[in-house]
Amino acid sequence: MSQTAETLSPHALMAILMGRRSIRKYHPDPVPEEMVEQMLEAGRWAPSASNRQPWRFVVVRDEQIRKAVAQHAGIAVIRFTFVEEAPLLIMLLGDRSNPVYRTFLHEDVGLAGAQIMLQAHALGLGTCWLGGIDKDAIAKILRVPETMEIVGMLAVGFPAESPKPRPRKPLEDLFYRDVFGNRDAVGVSAADAGWWKRLMSKLRIKFVGRG
Repeated sequence: MSQTAETLSPHALMAILMGRRSIRKYHPDPVPEEMVEQMLEAGRWAPSASNRQPWRFVVVRDEQIRKAVAQHAGIAVIRFTFVEEAPLLIMLLGDRSNPVYRTFLHEDVGLAGAQIMLQAHALGLGTCWLGGIDKDAIAKILRVPETMEIVGMLAVGFPAESPKPRPRKPLEDLFYRDVFGNRDAVGVSAADAGWWKRLMSKLRIKFVGRG
């Protein structure tokens, strides 16, 4: 049995997954360096296409740089002002220099970012993923080379709010069996055969065709 299986039950893991929230209010206390390292270590262990590990992380603590970056967090005329309150920003970058693996860049960096967020929650920190940002403007501020792409940004800090869980769609509305649209428990061939043959299949009545 793996160490993870021994120390973390499926129930405990589900509690972490269901307990995470997007936090938009933070205490001003700085995030300890050891916590930052643990978050980045969680991101480092994310899966990636051919294990290329294309992610790079820029940890922004400097107040002036944080505020400069925060000015470019938003969509159109809407600004995410709470970013200025976060004592820590983690920029999620991906190496796009390889044209073959560029296709998987967002998936790879997204997986790393998700693991960082979950580790942050386990540490008692709050995070919020921001995709609505002016990536070109922020890239200039952070001196990001052209070979790297900003995929997203995480605001990080000790939460100053405890949001209630947001509603989730029922699981039965979100998945199908074998092919899109099929919720029947019988096989795909039976599902494609129409309601009458599905009924006969359930009743185990076989049709005998003419020879």
